[in-house]
Amino acid sequence: MFDKDEKIIEFKPKYPHTLPQDWEDEDNPTIYEINATLETLKKMYADQVRDIESDVTTKEQGEENLRNIATNYQSIKSILFQPR
Repeated sequence: MFDKDEKIIEFKPKYPHTLPQDWEDEDNPTIYEINATLETLKKMYADQVRDIESDVTTKEQGEENLRNIATNYQSIKSILFQPR
C-alpha cells in the first residue's frame, strides 16, 4: 500500500491528555490536537470541581483554577472559529 513507512503518520496515544505544549507545531495545530486539548481541559475542569467539593483545595484557589481552565478552553476553541 505504501512504498515507504515514513509516509505513515505516527499515532501518539496522549488523548485525552493533550495540552498546547504537546502539539507538534504550536503555531499550526491539527484538528485532532485541538479536540484532544479541549477534551483534556473539560476533564481538568470536572476534576477541579470535584476537588473543590471534596475540600481537596480551597474554594478561592479552586475557583481561580476554574477561571484559568475556562479561559484556556475558550482560547483553544477560538482557533476552530477564526475569521477567514
